[in-house]
Amino acid sequence: MSIAKQLLEELETNEEVRKLFLSKMVVRIAEEPTLRLTLLHSLLTEVATKHDLEATKHDLNKRIDDVNKRIDDVNKRIDDLRSEMNSKFDAMNKRIDDLRSEMNSKFDDLKKDMRTHFFGFMGGILATIITVVITKLI
Repeated sequence: MSIAKQLLEELETNEEVRKLFLSKMVVRIAEEPTLRLTLLHSLLTEVATKHDLEATKHDLNKRIDDVNKRIDDVNKRIDDLRSEMNSKFDAMNKRIDDLRSEMNSKFDDLKKDMRTHFFGFMGGILATIITVVITKLI
């Protein structure tokens, strides 16, 4: 087995050797400008910039505005439905009041008719009684 493979195997299996190796490598990377630059370039792909944050903030604000518009649309629909329901209830109440008024009017007419029939019936009975009494007296 080659020395490089042995070194890699040792780094993978022995935690203490790995830490020691990495601490020595970090110092070497920090001293070497080209290695530092390579490391920074590889790290920059993982770092969010101010521009990235601003774009994310703008996107988030846009989505919040869209949600608010949708909420406003839903609230408008609810208000429209509520006003439509109220107008239908008002129309129903008016119909009920009209029917109640019509029924009261018919009931009043019926009372008048019953009164007329009652007085007519009583007048007929009274006339019959008077005729019988007069006939017995004569």
